[in-house]
Amino acid sequence: MSGGETTGTSGTGATTRDSESSTGPAEPVCGDGALDPGEECDDGDDDDFDGCRSDCTAVELLTPPELEWDYIDIEGTACLNGSTAGFAVNHNPDSKNVMIYLEGGGACFSDACDFTAFNIPFVPPIDGVFSRSNDNNPVRDWTMIYVPYCTGDIHSGDNEAELGGQLRYFHGYRNVTRYLERIVPSFDTERVLLTGISAGGFGAAINATQVANAYGDGVELTVVDDSGPPLSNEVIPPCLQQLFRETWGLDGTVLAECPECDGDDFASSLLAHVLGEYPEVRFALYSNTADQIIRTYMGAGWGGGEYDNCEGLSSAVPIATYADGLEAIRAENHPSISTFYRTGIAHTVLRFGFNTTWVDGTSVPEWLAEVLEGKVLHVGP
Repeated sequence: MSGGETTGTSGTGATTRDSESSTGPAEPVCGDGALDPGEECDDGDDDDFDGCRSDCTAVELLTPPELEWDYIDIEGTACLNGSTAGFAVNHNPDSKNVMIYLEGGGACFSDACDFTAFNIPFVPPIDGVFSRSNDNNPVRDWTMIYVPYCTGDIHSGDNEAELGGQLRYFHGYRNVTRYLERIVPSFDTERVLLTGISAGGFGAAINATQVANAYGDGVELTVVDDSGPPLSNEVIPPCLQQLFRETWGLDGTVLAECPECDGDDFASSLLAHVLGEYPEVRFALYSNTADQIIRTYMGAGWGGGEYDNCEGLSSAVPIATYADGLEAIRAENHPSISTFYRTGIAHTVLRFGFNTTWVDGTSVPEWLAEVLEGKVLHVGP
């Protein structure tokens, strides 16, 4: 759709304008479908993702070069240090399919803030799912959106907090909203893959609802979470979930869309919510059964090896507990999700190891292709 000047009156949020009354013409109203002075557009609805926002400001549509990476700073966004965030586009005008990829990195939720991968200059990705020369890559011909990771909140927050003596800006979720305002109306889209690795894997699952709502009916959405498993509170202890929730302001973002997530087990509850409320969304999870990186981060809730202790010295989640948590995701949500589990402590696959990872005779590209076709496929232990 276009963000140009509009005078139509269709739309769910339209307001009827009285032509005349005894006191004179009605006052101009944003959302009445008529372009009034001071309005950049007015399409008569409250959809912020159709090129005309509900405040009657027009969205500048993306016009990236063909099959070249183009990085764009997005107004109204913020990285952890308050600098402006953005995303990059590699557009294939011959495709109606769009991949939105959220990059991974560290997490900042205490005074020992982890700065891994924050504010790294954009480097055009060419590996894994971004390879256009790999015939085995099922998304090689898609338009690609690359979202760098700079917020420290697994793309989930909208809050500001002082940690380690500095003010931190946790606006990952709000940033995605701003990105979608530009991305959705810019491309004629039939299929969307929302994906990411590690923190970006968590982010893909967390942002599934707002991406589904932004695109609306008629666009097929697949979510592939690489190494960001929505584990229960048996793996991510309640004290750590509460720390995430308060630090990143999750009650004002993703949890605001999930009434049943009010508790200390919101990660697994959120997955159940997405699968229940959005049954048309395809969901898939990749993980290694003893992922050392994720077990270490979640170990902040296993102080001294003690479950639900966020005060003691961090200790990695026990391997057996982590593996059981993965199996519970598969068992409790089958046949609504697909999974690819690989034995070992390695971490992520969509970029590095994409073409060389096989389990039980099935490669990751083959599994991804099946998932995108709507098939439910479980690979590995």
